[in-house]
Amino acid sequence: MIKLRPYQSDDVERLRAEFRRWFRVCYQLATGGGKTVVFTFIASSAVARGKRVLILAHRQEIADQISEALAAMGIEHGMIAPGRARSDCQVQVAMVGTLIRRFADQPTDFDLIVVDEAHHAAAASWKKILAAFPRAKVLGVTATPERRDGKPLDMFQVMVVGPDTRTLIDNGHLSEFVMYAPDGAPDLSRVQTRAGDYDVGGLDAVVNRAVVIDSAIAHYSRICPGAPAIAFCVTIEHSLAVAKAARKAGFRAQHIDGSTPPKKRRALIRALGAGKLDILTNCDLISEGADIPIVTTAMLLRPTKSLGLHLQQVGRVLRLAPGKREAIILDCVGNLARHGPPDAVRAWSLEGRRKKQTQPPEIMKFLRRCPACARVNPRGTAACECGQILRPTPEEVRIAAMARVSTPAVREQLRSVSYRKACNWAGADVERLRQVAKARGYKVAWVANRLREIREQRNQRRAEADG
Repeated sequence: MIKLRPYQSDDVERLRAEFRRWFRVCYQLATGGGKTVVFTFIASSAVARGKRVLILAHRQEIADQISEALAAMGIEHGMIAPGRARSDCQVQVAMVGTLIRRFADQPTDFDLIVVDEAHHAAAASWKKILAAFPRAKVLGVTATPERRDGKPLDMFQVMVVGPDTRTLIDNGHLSEFVMYAPDGAPDLSRVQTRAGDYDVGGLDAVVNRAVVIDSAIAHYSRICPGAPAIAFCVTIEHSLAVAKAARKAGFRAQHIDGSTPPKKRRALIRALGAGKLDILTNCDLISEGADIPIVTTAMLLRPTKSLGLHLQQVGRVLRLAPGKREAIILDCVGNLARHGPPDAVRAWSLEGRRKKQTQPPEIMKFLRRCPACARVNPRGTAACECGQILRPTPEEVRIAAMARVSTPAVREQLRSVSYRKACNWAGADVERLRQVAKARGYKVAWVANRLREIREQRNQRRAEADG
């Protein structure tokens, strides 16, 4: 019997309502929110009505976890994967590559296709499978409905968005977290961008260096020594180097990658979950789907421009576990500055990522980083837990100044001083210009006109200097 949380029950009803109107629906739910439980419940309901269900996964670990979840819920199923015999069960869990190779052996149709980690569904192999079963309804599930290249997920017609990370934390479904952003993030200004993210070769040349790796291990040793950690690396060579440096520093560390035999991969993941390893390093292997609740620390050693990859990585450590007080995000490469904390408010869309959406979340302007221990503290924190007094961020200072500007005395002064003095006081600050316009009774368009004047004056000065 599958028992749903209240929000999961609500989301199931919302999904059913959308399926009465559409054939292809995407479901977004934050990492750790229980997507597998939701789609397993929907699959079991379909089976009860005599329907055939296909669940797609792109990695063996994810397929195995889905299989384990189905078995735990008493749902008989088959596995379309290397080394697995064919079965006639109503529910089939399939590795994408294996299914394509075995099309001739499959039933003529499925009634429901569940696409796990649906942000991959734009790939040609996934599209080929969906095209092979045109009458099936499709449920895509993902924590991050965003492609790395920013293009739309247009294979889905509508999206249902579940509760966000902060809501799940506040309601006791995910772990609270702390963030550390030590100094010394690598300079990536010369690393090129390919397909929406940093070029892997260029990244490796920057981060796969002893000084960078040793610094990261030193921060782990200082902040959370021995805490079970997953290290997210750029390449296999980088991951191997990080594991070697961690062992040299006295920690139990191992590396896994896609070429590691499945049995060994599962054994190492279990060892980390059982506390027999301190650090497990990897390259693009544990960023999606891995369920290791006991893991406390995410070591971010792979810079990325991809919001989806960032959230998949930090989400690995947010699951609850007995004795787990809080998760730790140790960012040694500046990803928090690029994408923000896991609980930042985000507006998901199937339409793809616009350029203006690549900016860091607004909350980053208010988080106070401790200069002593590198902890990133919430907005308004007066003192870090290490005892360091924290100063307001530049944005906090600016907003406070704007609040002072709005006092009657300042408005009266802006009315009485000369136009030139008022403009000099405001400079190119939009908020100050608005205060000047309001105090002096100017029209709304004056602010834009004044900003254009400032740009023209600057361009003229540059031209004169160049001439």
